[in-house]
Amino acid sequence: MVRFRRLRRWLGELAESTTTERILLILPFFILSLDLYLLLHAFSIGDTSIIIPAFILSILSVAEIIVTLDEIHERAMEMLKQRRIKAKVRKVMNKTDKVTVRGLLNQVLEEHPELRSHEKSLYHVICQLLSEEE
Repeated sequence: MVRFRRLRRWLGELAESTTTERILLILPFFILSLDLYLLLHAFSIGDTSIIIPAFILSILSVAEIIVTLDEIHERAMEMLKQRRIKAKVRKVMNKTDKVTVRGLLNQVLEEHPELRSHEKSLYHVICQLLSEEE
C-alpha cells in the first residue's frame, strides 16, 4: 500500500473538494475523451491536416486536467493549514481568559512562534472562532 500513497492522498483531496471543483474536473475529462475520439478518427482517415490540430488539442486538454488537479491540491493544502491553525488556537482559547482578538493573537504567537509567518490567516481564524463562540 505504500506505493499508492500519492494516489490515496489525491483521492482524499478530491473527496474533500467542493462540488464545483469536482464538476470542473469532470469537464476536462469529457473534453479529452472527445479530443481522443477526434484524434482516432483523424488517424483512421489518415489526414495530417486533422491529426496535428487534434493532437495539439489533446495535449491542451491534458494540461487543463493537470492545472485543475493542481488547483484542487493547493486548496486542500490551504484547508489543511487552516485546520491545524484552528486546532492550535482552540487549545490556547481553552487555556486563556483573554477574549480580545489581539490578546488571543499575542498568546497564540507566544506559544506557537512558527505561526508568525501565517499571522494574517491566524487573525482570520481567531475572528472566526470568536464569532462562533458568541
